[in-house]
Amino acid sequence: MKKAFSIGLLSMLAMSAVLSGCSDSSGSSQGESGSGGANGDKKPVTITFWHRWPESQPVFEKAIQEFQEKYPYIKVEMPSIASAQYAAQLQAAVASNDLPDIFANQNAVPTDQLYQLDLIHDLDDLFPQKKKDEFYEGTWTEGFTTMNGKVYAMPHFTPRRFAHVMYYNLDVLKNAGLSEKDVPKSWDELIAVGKKIREKNSDVYPLILGVKTDWLMGGFIGQMASAINPDVLPNDGAYAGFNYKKGEYEHNSAGIVQTMKFIKQLQDDKLLHPNSLVIDYREASALFAGGKAAFVIDGTFLTSELQQNNNFNNFGVAPLPTKDGKPQYYAFQGETKASVHVSKNTKHYDEVKLFLQFYMDRIYPLELEMGVEGSPIIAQNQNTKMTNPQFQQAQKIQDQMFILSPHQYIRNLAAIKVNTELNGKKPKENLGKILEGYMAGQIKDLEGTLGKLSSDYNKALQDSINKVAGGGAKIGLNDYKFPNWTPFEPYTKSKYEELGK
Repeated sequence: MKKAFSIGLLSMLAMSAVLSGCSDSSGSSQGESGSGGANGDKKPVTITFWHRWPESQPVFEKAIQEFQEKYPYIKVEMPSIASAQYAAQLQAAVASNDLPDIFANQNAVPTDQLYQLDLIHDLDDLFPQKKKDEFYEGTWTEGFTTMNGKVYAMPHFTPRRFAHVMYYNLDVLKNAGLSEKDVPKSWDELIAVGKKIREKNSDVYPLILGVKTDWLMGGFIGQMASAINPDVLPNDGAYAGFNYKKGEYEHNSAGIVQTMKFIKQLQDDKLLHPNSLVIDYREASALFAGGKAAFVIDGTFLTSELQQNNNFNNFGVAPLPTKDGKPQYYAFQGETKASVHVSKNTKHYDEVKLFLQFYMDRIYPLELEMGVEGSPIIAQNQNTKMTNPQFQQAQKIQDQMFILSPHQYIRNLAAIKVNTELNGKKPKENLGKILEGYMAGQIKDLEGTLGKLSSDYNKALQDSINKVAGGGAKIGLNDYKFPNWTPFEPYTKSKYEELGK
């Protein structure tokens, strides 16, 4: 889905954005809209909001209704956009310089690129230092939420998210004569429990996966693999599968290869639901809730989706099973990966600010109350009343999975520009798509395919570094090597200082 912009298009968009930005240089256009702001004549105003988080849809619907009751002259339009189509729709809006007032971030169009094209509005007036201090450390990271020290993205979720957990269906376990004590911690235990479930009822399977959701597959593969080969970073960003000790991509690591082969073994042994190969994560969770599988792997947000979308509550949450039951982790590099931007060309910045303030005051805690995700504001996570035990357990497991890991941005800010270049050069292939092809029998040489993916990524990274360095920046592949990193130990500020000696 992620399409690279050509150099010519970037130049054209940059010129277009600069010209259009001139009409709104103050960051507010009360004169154009005639709205007069929150305390003016209150003429009707419509602001448009695009997002890519289906798990947050019920929260947004409830919150927007409350917001419009509080500010009846402001209408918030939130068109329905399938998350799988969001990247393409956002790219089209960027290309035509027709962005909505507020929109969710997307890796295909990173903050740096939007900033260089002069398409996003700075939000500094919403975030004085006292307000910034309420958020998690690392939230205000160059290239993600800030550019040149100014805020250009407001967090949506806590930055400590995207770790994967395993959900278990208590009804299925009970029907098989099992209990929560039998929830597997290792691959061998999953196979043993799976065989008991299949023996009891041939229509029920131990595990179901939504293989068509490739980002989810890639994420949990990396997390499981971290128990085998922790040097290879398990995360969901552009550097998933990157070995920070070697300074190179290593998608063909022993951990990733063995994890994919294990999933294939479950498929071959009929311990994986046969529909897994042709469904996405939501279809998988629906079948899980319907009693067709004992276990499903997903993010912590699935707790609310199971309860609200599937009317199912008899389930529990556990860490992913790993080979030999060894510890796993999910890389936490400090930055916020889920956020919203404001269009530089918005004609209703005063009303947008009112909505974003409401966003922080109401939507953040509502996400907690409804069991969707944690807040990016620390105190809200501590003070918001939560009555959902499964969500609390999922949050606890997720929090334990995060280990502060090295980040090339902290070492060299020029890496932000490299990432923007890499975004347009990296292969379209990914771990999720390779798993799908391997399970379908289309990929015979798994190690060779993963090795080629690594080679293609490493070439794209080197080409991106060369281009940025050619433009005068001092950056090289050594900035991506962290020889003093020990996986499972937080990579603190002192570690960066050691590299400078």
